[in-house]
Amino acid sequence: QDRLLYENRKKSLPKLASMLGRGLRGVKTRMEKLTDVNSAAYERLFVGNRSNNNDLVDDDDPEQKGSRLTPVKEVLRRIRWDGTLLQNDFTVQYYDRVEESIDEATFDAPNNSVSGNEDLFVFAIPEHRIVSVKYKQQIVWDKDQRVDRVFGSMKGNGETIDVVIENYADWKKEKDEQDHINRQRQAEVAFRIKTMLGKERFDVLKDTSVSLQHPSGSLMATDELITQYIKTALNIFRDARSVDIDDKNVEDSKVKQQMDVESLYILSELVALLPDDLLRERILLKIESHVERLEGRKPNQTTTVTSQDLPELNEDDLSEKFVRGSGAGGQKINKTANRVILVHIPTQLRVECQDTRSLQQNRKIARKRLRLKLDEFINGEKSRTGLKGAKVASKKAKTKAKNRARQRKKAAAKEED
Repeated sequence: QDRLLYENRKKSLPKLASMLGRGLRGVKTRMEKLTDVNSAAYERLFVGNRSNNNDLVDDDDPEQKGSRLTPVKEVLRRIRWDGTLLQNDFTVQYYDRVEESIDEATFDAPNNSVSGNEDLFVFAIPEHRIVSVKYKQQIVWDKDQRVDRVFGSMKGNGETIDVVIENYADWKKEKDEQDHINRQRQAEVAFRIKTMLGKERFDVLKDTSVSLQHPSGSLMATDELITQYIKTALNIFRDARSVDIDDKNVEDSKVKQQMDVESLYILSELVALLPDDLLRERILLKIESHVERLEGRKPNQTTTVTSQDLPELNEDDLSEKFVRGSGAGGQKINKTANRVILVHIPTQLRVECQDTRSLQQNRKIARKRLRLKLDEFINGEKSRTGLKGAKVASKKAKTKAKNRARQRKKAAAKEED
């Protein structure tokens, strides 16, 4: 774990905690030791056994920076045309711009939603939106991790797909053993939290945690649900401490904040062991932002947190119509009712969508647009669209100010000449 932690040291704290199945504070403390050249942990990693550390990847190494990760399109073509590989053994993870989350598709899934001539969905996905490729349960290509175990480039360290397939049984055995260790650790963390909260409160926390996990994965857990989950967990810890949260005493308030930080760190230990990779990372990101806010620190720049959560839509408040589309696209557009007209009845906000040939995709996009409109209607300048517009306007104003200053400087130089 120290080797993995050091190789990925430039990643965000929640990402590292999710990878290692450790709480935020534990990972932070360990990273401080690994980056301290005088610590015993650093000595064990780099000095104690030099023969086993030759393959440690340093992102600052010029040779490593200059090397090239095999493009995912080449990886997909290899899987498609290599007769020794079974296509149904592979899956592709990609960023869904409509849901703003990571989704997964089997390699041989037909293309029913993206326009173009590609018959397989994974080839119709824009290359920049593909995040990783998996062989059964093992990741063999990962854009963020710079791993390629299909051709062996970058952090694949020369390991190719035929080697992966040959050694998959051993890898699966190791993974099952690690999962067993994680379950034991989860049981230990759960026992410690149960002792702290009491059985009744712990059962409430457990039920709340389970409610976030859905058979279809982390896509079902919205940012609002995750935020509510953290607030509920904090209230459970506060109730267990029997602290009056309405007390206005300043000294007590600081103590309560510190207790909340401690509670969030303990919660992160439990969250880091959740089975869904994407879900636990999203929750850990939210926990980290809560900790930073309580400690009065500036948000981590590597952490991606939305500036404003979008309001949820109540389907009972919506009026939805499907009409024939128009424009380019042929019969799939002009002879099918795939254009969506969505109206929010209480506010009479209206959106239309005919972006794709797929009716279901258009429905998703229409709902996202309506949520943005409703957010702007409710929050005005503080809405996501308003904040984005203000940021763009501020950037333009700074650019204009710099240009004016440059022109004044040039004019002054000419006068001197």
